[in-house]
Order: sequence, then C-alpha cells, then structure tokens
Amino acid sequence: MRAFGFSRTCAVALLMALCCATPLAAFEAELPEQIVTADAIGEEEAFSPGAVTIVRPKEMEGEQKSLPDLLKRVPGLHVIEARGRGAYTVASVRGSTSAQVAVYVDGVLANLGSESAVDLSTIPVSDVEAIEVYRGYVPSRFNRASMGGVINIVTKRPTSAGGRASLGASSWGGKRGALSWSTPLGDGRFYLGASAERSDGDFEYWNDNDTPYTPEDDYEARRRHNHFDRKNLLLKWEDDDWHARASWREDERGLPQPAPGFDRPSEPGPRGAWLGTRQWSLSLGRRYGSGELDWGWRAEWLDQFKEYNDPDDVTGGLGERHNEYRSRRGGFAVDASLPIGDSHLAELLIDWSNENLDVRGDVIERLGGRDSFSQDSLNIHLQDTISLGREGNLLFTPLLRWSAMDGEGRLSWGAGVVQELGDGLSWRASFGSYNRAPNMYERYGDGASIRPAPDLKWEEGTRADLGVMWSGEARGFLVDAEATLFASRSENLIEFVMTSPRFGIYQNIGESRVYGLEVESTMRRGPWELFASFTWMDAVNETPGDYRHGMRLPNRPELEGLLRVARSFAGGRGSLFTELHYTGDMYFDSAETIRSGNLLTVGAGGKYDLSDSLRVSAGVDDLFNRGPEVLREGGDTGPDRTMYYPFQGRSFYLTLDWYF
Repeated sequence: MRAFGFSRTCAVALLMALCCATPLAAFEAELPEQIVTADAIGEEEAFSPGAVTIVRPKEMEGEQKSLPDLLKRVPGLHVIEARGRGAYTVASVRGSTSAQVAVYVDGVLANLGSESAVDLSTIPVSDVEAIEVYRGYVPSRFNRASMGGVINIVTKRPTSAGGRASLGASSWGGKRGALSWSTPLGDGRFYLGASAERSDGDFEYWNDNDTPYTPEDDYEARRRHNHFDRKNLLLKWEDDDWHARASWREDERGLPQPAPGFDRPSEPGPRGAWLGTRQWSLSLGRRYGSGELDWGWRAEWLDQFKEYNDPDDVTGGLGERHNEYRSRRGGFAVDASLPIGDSHLAELLIDWSNENLDVRGDVIERLGGRDSFSQDSLNIHLQDTISLGREGNLLFTPLLRWSAMDGEGRLSWGAGVVQELGDGLSWRASFGSYNRAPNMYERYGDGASIRPAPDLKWEEGTRADLGVMWSGEARGFLVDAEATLFASRSENLIEFVMTSPRFGIYQNIGESRVYGLEVESTMRRGPWELFASFTWMDAVNETPGDYRHGMRLPNRPELEGLLRVARSFAGGRGSLFTELHYTGDMYFDSAETIRSGNLLTVGAGGKYDLSDSLRVSAGVDDLFNRGPEVLREGGDTGPDRTMYYPFQGRSFYLTLDWYF
C-alpha cells in the first residue's frame, strides 16, 4: 500500500519525540480524569488526537433543522442531497465516499450491509442530545476503521422528570410534531420520544424541458412525487449499571423523476414511484466495575423492511413494479478499559454481528438473481492512551484494529498525539491506515439491475492530519478556534459503474488522493455569538492509465463554508439570528461533465419565550430563493440547463414549544 510522503516524516518526528521523552516509570502526572471517565458528551472533543466537532441541536431548537442541516455546520463534511431537500441524503467526510462514513446511534452502528450508505434524512433530531463527528482519528469504541470518519448521534438521556411538546408548520405543506418525556422508573430513569413529520414537497421551479437551445418551450413547473411522511418512536431506560433501548421508525417517500422534461402542468403524468421503510431496533447492555477495571457488554437486534412500489413502471422501466427487502442484524460487543499505573489507559473492544437480507418481488421473479444473502463481521480493537512529559500534558494514543468479514480479515492502525502548550493553545496530529470490506449490496447487487461482483477487493488507504487549537479572549470576545490540515490516499476504490443501459456493477476503479484545510471558530461577547466554519479541499482521481486521471472526484466541492450570527435580547428571553451557507462549484460525475454553479443561501429567524414554559420560533430558509436557480453548467458542451433534481427554495416555518 502506498502511503503519503509526509506521513513518514510525521512518524520519524514522533519517534524522535518519544526517544527524548522521560521514561514512563518516572512520570508523576496522572492521566486526565476525563480520559478515564470518558462517557460524558464533550470530553472526546478536548482529548481526542483527531478532529472532533460536537453539534448540540438544543441550541437551534425550533428552527426545524434536519440532521443534514445540522451537519452542514461541520467543517470537512459535505452533505449530499441526492434528490433534493428531504430526499435520500448521505455524507462525505474529507473527500470520502458516503459508504466510507460510519454512522452510529448511541454507539450502535447504523450502516447496513444491504445498503450503500446511511440515509441521514430519516434520522429524527427531536430526540438528539448531541451529534459527534470524528474526522481522521477514530477512537477504539467505534467498530469501523472509516477513512472519512464517524458520525455518532447521541440521543437524550433520561434525567429529571419533565418533557417537551412541539408543533410546527412550514412551506410546501410541511407539518411536524414531537413529544419527549422522562421520569424516574424503578431504580432507574425512563425516556420516551415520539415524532412525526410530513411534507408535500411540491415547490415551483423553472423547467427548460432539457432543450436549452429552444427557450420557447420552457415552462413554470411544479415538482411532483416529492413528498415524505415519517414517524419515529424511542424508548430508553437506564440505571447506574443497566441500559436498554428500543426504537421504531416508519418512512414513506416519493421518488420523483429527473426534472427536465417532466412535471408539465398541463399533463397529469404517471403516478410515480414510492419507497416505504419500517425499522425496529433493540439493544441491552450492562456495565461492571472491578477495582480499576471497567467493562461491559451490549447485545443488539435490528429488523428493517423496505417496500418499493412503481405501479406505472416509470423509474426502472424493466417491469420492477413491486419489490421487498428484509434485513435482519444481530450483534454482541464487549469492551473494557484499565488504567495501568499513572501513565496508561488501555482499552479493548470485541464486536461481532451477523446480517441477513431476503429479497422478494419483480427483481427476482421477472429478472432472476439471488434472493438471500448473509454476512458475518468481527472487529477487535486495542488502544492505549499514554501520558508523556513530566506535567502529563502530552498524550500519545496508538491503536490497532483487526476487521474481518466472512472469514477474511485485515489489520489497520492509527496513532495520535495531543499536547497542551499553555495559555489556551494546543496542537494535535494523527495518522494511520483504514480498510473497508465490500458490503452485500456491492458484492451481490440487488438481484437484477445491479449485477453481482463477488471478487471485489477491500478498499485500503492512509490518512493524516495536523491541527492547532486556541481558546482565550481577544478584544473582549471569548474565542474557541481550530484549524486542521488533512490528507488521505485510497486504493481499490469501490464505485458504481454502468456497463449497459440496463445493468450496472460495483468495481474497484483505482486510486484517489485528497488534501484539504478545515477552519472552525466560535466567538462570544455579551449578547452576541458568531460561529464560522470553512473547508478547502482538493479531491482528485489518481488511477494510473484511467482517462479520469487528474479529474476531481464527484460531490466534493472545492470550497464550502457556514457563518451564523446570533444576538439575544430581553435579558435572554429572545434571540435573533442569520445564517449563510456557501457551496462552491462541484461535479456530479467522475468525468467532469456535469457541474453545478456556486450556491449561497441565507436564512434568518428569531425565538421568544412567551413564558417560562412556552417558546415561539419563526424564520425563513433560503431567503433569496437561490435553490431553484442552481443549474447544470454546460461548459464546453453547451448552455446551462435545469438541474436533474432541483433544490427547494425559499421556505418559511413557525414552531411552538411547550416545556413541562
């Protein structure tokens, strides 16, 4: 495997630092207490050798932001809304593919082998306490060695008795409601969360009929089959030792046709396709303490049923009118941590799971193919956090991972260092390798139009980053700022390739490399608060002999940033904010033929506490209605054209929250 040139330099520098350090036996400093008891949100952010951003939805409560909306704050992370707002949405982290991003809910992996990636739009935020995004170095408690990183969604923990009820409405027929409630129960605490959301999604846009040279046939269109309807339920109970969790969600969404040539106002058109998903999940675990040894186990079960309906056969055109996909996954994990002396904290994770997929419907009966699949996964991780330096202000964290899929395994490694320099200044660096086995979806296809590829190789790669952080006061502002340089190189990339108008297949297409810079800062002074994040990234295909060599990877914008300014008033009872989000130009394909123009959206809103228990929030997203104006740039192939899947534009919302 080829690594970075500078990763060797980092390794040599780190070894020299270790050789010059005082022997561990002579250390008098202990590991920071936060490392030993790292179960509270935010402690990883301070002591992880990798870049960590924590988003707290409560700070934006009432603004009707989805999980993808909240993730747009994170530098280095790009949200890919494949069919527009509210539709299928995935994430790319530091130039990764969406399959290379591991998503967890309360530490349990949400990625399924029967899907290409996690659809972030289906995860509700009304029950979320925090969203942790790990980029680069991934701690051992997560069972995937992901190239891009990890998104860990931490749901609310039951605490004191009380709750919240919320009602909201928005443009395009949007309606939502949520209820959360916690209370003591037995020797522990119980939490209930329920939410529902729907939208017609029928926004207006200008359709050029995919004929840019004949503007006389352009028309004002209204998006069709763009609706969604979601329901969620979460139950949690925990005490000092046990924790139990159960969740259910149901999602139904329309699958709109590409916009050009469709959505004619004078024609009723076909009924369109829709996809329904129902998912149940259960988890149960227990923690134990024996002296300084802390260990625990967790068992989990997930059952997902997906139903695809296309009564008029408008999407596939191959007679696939009805198909059903049933996924079941069970798993068991054991983890332990043990301080060794004053200088080490050793951590171990052993995680096993089995997943089965059954396929029924036209993809099997009409087109043939396998109808049953299975995969076994085993991960073993060993991490040590070592306190270096006489004052214990330098932490070195090596990590080994063994990942096996269906009996075939790979070893990956990582290492990081974080040091406090004083006066609020610190630095951290990490480097290492990653690997990913092809999943069932990539290896076996869907039984029909996606053909099997059982000989797919594992993806492999290396990555490194270097960051500087500072917290302090400047001109009366309290400042938290961080800047990180990052780079990665991947081999045997797995991407989907069409082999004919009817069939496609996943293939190992070659190599890529990514360089970039992340900047993130929060500034506070009196009633004012400013948050800013910025990413510059150069992501390029470097497959030798490939005609795409040197071309930019798709869905990786070169520039992206977010700026939010908020001000409280009336003694903190109210607040106003404005938010700007910019996405630079990017390609949607790997051959640099389909590109979107720059997009700058502006949002604004406010909140006010009508009483100690009642809050009203109102605002607007995309104030200047820029979404529908974004076009496919023609470049050398002709004039600009309508997007295949245009974005919704200006959208108003109103929310009422009652706390009890």
